[in-house]
Amino acid sequence: MVDFSPLFKTLEEKEMRLSELRKVISPATQASIKENHRQSNLKMYVGTIEKICLFLDVPVEKVIKIVKE
Repeated sequence: MVDFSPLFKTLEEKEMRLSELRKVISPATQASIKENHRQSNLKMYVGTIEKICLFLDVPVEKVIKIVKE
C-alpha cells in the first residue's frame, strides 16, 4: 500500500497546504490524495509523484512510503 502520510508531514514542515500542490498536479489528484491517502486503492503515476517531489524539493521518502497490508 502506498501511504501519503510523509507528504502531510513534509507540507507541515514547509508550512504549506495541500492545496498548493495544485500548481503541479490537477485539483482532482490533490483531492484524491486528501480523501484517500491511507487507502490501499489509491493509485498514482510515478510521474505525478516526481512532480510533487520536484515542486517540494524533497526525496520520494518525504512524499510516500510503502506499507505492507
